[in-house]
Amino acid sequence: MGRILYECHFEFDFMMLLPWGMTLGAFLIPYIIKNDSKKRGYTIRVKLVKKICWCVAVLPLLDGIISTYLLADMYRHTVIAYQNDDYQIVEGYVENFDPMPYGGHKYESFEIDGVKFEYTDYRIMIGYHNAKSHGGVIRDNGQYLKIGYIHYGNENIIVYIEEYPDKYCLDIEK
Repeated sequence: MGRILYECHFEFDFMMLLPWGMTLGAFLIPYIIKNDSKKRGYTIRVKLVKKICWCVAVLPLLDGIISTYLLADMYRHTVIAYQNDDYQIVEGYVENFDPMPYGGHKYESFEIDGVKFEYTDYRIMIGYHNAKSHGGVIRDNGQYLKIGYIHYGNENIIVYIEEYPDKYCLDIEK
């Protein structure tokens, strides 16, 4: 038996609240400015500021709605499927490992037995997404892994990783 390196779970990331907070702020700014201008004794075109802020608020609001919907859909298809043991397994040596640099701006990727996996630390997602440069468990070509995954959209979401330090261990168990 190998060593379990990852099992799917859902972590709440407070960055998911950023679009909602930006929207709330954009709706509150005109009222804050109006109250502040009254206290200081000068007038400001509150209606113009309100229109600008509300126009700007639409973008993070739409982003928040779309992100929340996509994340909920991804959750339904991955975490629930994993909990019901409804996922595929691939086993073998890591090949074509392409690590993400520490600064990001690129997906880390690898293949096992022809199945390709891509992930990044810089995107809110369900499943394994920890790059090697930030302490990830997938380290290099030749690492022998058993990976549970769920095909979602155009990607394979990793829900389980088990490492066998030496393939010889598998031969003994069989």
